[in-house]
Amino acid sequence: MPMLKRALCAFMLLAAVFCQKTTLAADTLKIGSLPAADSLILHAAKQDGVFAAHGLDVDIVPFQSALELGAAMRAGSLDGHFGDIINVLMQNENGAPQIIVATTSHSSPRARFFGLAVKPDSPAKTLADLKGKTCSIGRATIVDFVLDSLLEQEGAAGSLDKRDIRQIPVRLQMLLSGRIESALLPEPLLSLVEGQGARVLLDDRNLSMPLAVIALKKPEKSDDAFTDRIRRFRAALAEEAGRINAEPDVYKAMMQKLGLLSDKAAEHYVMLRFEESLTPLGLPSEEDIRHYAEWMKQNRLLKKDVPALADIVFQDVK
Repeated sequence: MPMLKRALCAFMLLAAVFCQKTTLAADTLKIGSLPAADSLILHAAKQDGVFAAHGLDVDIVPFQSALELGAAMRAGSLDGHFGDIINVLMQNENGAPQIIVATTSHSSPRARFFGLAVKPDSPAKTLADLKGKTCSIGRATIVDFVLDSLLEQEGAAGSLDKRDIRQIPVRLQMLLSGRIESALLPEPLLSLVEGQGARVLLDDRNLSMPLAVIALKKPEKSDDAFTDRIRRFRAALAEEAGRINAEPDVYKAMMQKLGLLSDKAAEHYVMLRFEESLTPLGLPSEEDIRHYAEWMKQNRLLKKDVPALADIVFQDVK
């Protein structure tokens, strides 16, 4: 009998260890990220131990292009990614189902994320002065989408001659050397060229739309454990956003160390701030998703109908 009890105790101990390992594995997240300013929140939450405090082991995997990141998501080597709604919609259509769980940047009157800059010696004073002139973009990207949205808002749709220049360093060099008239650029690159003589004629502060998001891979069947993981992930992001807002200089220095902000740009860059209700806990609305999807269909980036909002954006129903 004592031997049976000892065997039973040993079995229960092994089972407990196995269950603990299973739980830890389930809470490990491998997140792909791009070198954008607002990806700071992921890196900072990891470095500050905020993810760990919420029971999450987050591994941040750097990528230099959305194309490479999308391929990794489709291959199943990532649990989620930082990017934009265009990437999320494309990946969902191409066999990598995922759900948006947070917004890291949202245009608002208090925050500039994208802007239309003209070359240093440009005589252009208004958007009308640029009619028919070249504007450098990355075609079929968030930059292309934002430019079209800005032009539409200003009643000037199709007024610029878009030039597809994929490599951002080349785009910057051509603008600053005067080889192209204008370029649509994200922060902190916008601040960088502004500090070198370029002028910003138009920016996104009045667009009122989500610009960058974090999405997680959807399991075949969502369950309480997956929902709980999302809640803890969102809680960690909210906590870290508060830290960044409270000590902008500290985290601006972290951005420089992470290579998210160059020393030249840092001098002119106004530190990003997370706005409660919009970021990071804000989520895209049905209208936001439809706006992106319609643009993508017009540009032949989407073929299928857009999934229902609940299938692509986290709905926290308790």
